[in-house]
Amino acid sequence: FPVTIELIRKRSEHNEGEIGTLEEISLHQEDITKIENLQNWCKDLKILLLQSNLIFKIENLNKLKKLEYLNLALNCIEKIENLDRCESLNKLDLTMNFIGKLDSIGSLRYNTHLRTLYLTGNPCTDFDGYREYVIGTLPQIDVLDGIEVTSFDKLVAKQQLSNVTRKIIAQQKTYENFRIEQKKTSKSINITEETLETYEKNYEETDEDFWNQPSENTPECRVEMAFHSRRAQRKQDEEKKTPKQEKWTPKLFAEDGRPYNLNQAKVPYKLENEDNRYVLTVHVYKFMDTSELDLDVQPTYVRVTVRKKILQLALDEEVRVDESNAKRLIGSKLLEITMPKVKQIICPVKTQSAKDNDFRNENKSKLTDEVFNSQKPVEFWNITNSSTSMKIVGNEKLKDFVDNSEVPPLE
Repeated sequence: FPVTIELIRKRSEHNEGEIGTLEEISLHQEDITKIENLQNWCKDLKILLLQSNLIFKIENLNKLKKLEYLNLALNCIEKIENLDRCESLNKLDLTMNFIGKLDSIGSLRYNTHLRTLYLTGNPCTDFDGYREYVIGTLPQIDVLDGIEVTSFDKLVAKQQLSNVTRKIIAQQKTYENFRIEQKKTSKSINITEETLETYEKNYEETDEDFWNQPSENTPECRVEMAFHSRRAQRKQDEEKKTPKQEKWTPKLFAEDGRPYNLNQAKVPYKLENEDNRYVLTVHVYKFMDTSELDLDVQPTYVRVTVRKKILQLALDEEVRVDESNAKRLIGSKLLEITMPKVKQIICPVKTQSAKDNDFRNENKSKLTDEVFNSQKPVEFWNITNSSTSMKIVGNEKLKDFVDNSEVPPLE
C-alpha cells in the first residue's frame, strides 16, 4: 500500500493532525511497499518509524534534512542506498532485512553524524570479517548491532580493511549467485511492489496449506506471509460486518394458541396434580442466584426461565394466577410453585355424633378427677415406696398357740 495523506493524518493525532510541523511519526505494520510523499509533506521529521512493512527499496528521503532516527527493520531491503543527503541521521536500524550487498554501506560514509547502526539478522552479518569491514568503512559509528565500538576496534579495523575487503567482496559474490539460483528454484512468485496487487488477485492457495508447508527466509516468502495475514484479517473484518444469523427461538404456542410443553433449560422437574392445586418442583442449579430465575404463571400454563432457557408446561385445568406462589429455600436447588385450581373440589366433612362426644367428655372428667385425687401432700420425713409396704399375712400354725407367763418376752 502507498503512503497516503489519510494514513499520515491518522498517525499524527498526537500533533492534532497537523502534517507540516510533524516531527515524529510511526507507520509500522501498514503493509507499505514504497516510501513516498513523506519528504514533501513532512519536511521537519526527526523520527521516522517504518518497521514491519513490505518496503523493497530505500528512496525518497533525501529532503529530510532534520531526520535523526530511521527504523526500517523487518522489511525486504537488499541494499543500503539514498541516505547520503540525510545530514542529521544519527541512528539507523535495518534489523532483519535481506542485505547481502555489504559494500553498499559505503553510501553512509558521508553521514558524519551517524553513531548507531543495526544490521542484525541480515545475510551480510554471516560474512567473515563483517564487523571489521563495517567499522573500517564507517569510522564515525560508536555502536554496531548493540555492541560498543572502542578506539582499539577502530584502529584494528583500519589496519585490516584492505585484506578484509577482498574477503567481503568474494563472499558477497557467492551470496549474489546463491540469490539468483534461489529465485529460479523458489516455488514462490517473484514479487515486487509493482506485482503485489496482481499477485493477490491471481493467488488461489489456501491459507491452511501455506502455513503448514515449510518456507525459506526470502523477501518473496515474507511478502507471501504478509499477504496471507492480510487476507485472514480481511475475512475477519467481513465476518464482523456481515449480519449474524439470528439464534433459534423456541416455538411456545401452536397456531390455535395452545401452549406447548418445552424444556429448553433441560432441568429436572416434577408436576403434581392434586385435588385442588398443581405443585411444580423444579431442580434448578444450587448456587445460581435467584435473580437469574424468571417465573410466569398463566391460567393454562406455567413458564420458568433459567438463565434465558425456558421450561414451559401446559396445565389441564385453569389455575388462579393471583393466588399462586413460589418459594425457594436459601442454598437449595428446589423451586416449588403452588398453583390453586379455579374449580375446587368440595369434599364432605365428617361430623361426630353426640354419644361419642358425651362418652369422651365423661372419660375425660374421670381421668382428670383421678389425677387430681392422686396428688396428696408429701411428707418428707415419711417418704416410702407404697408398693413396698409390708402386709401382715396370717399363719394357720398360730391358732393353737398358748401364752406362757413364765417365759420372758423376747428382746
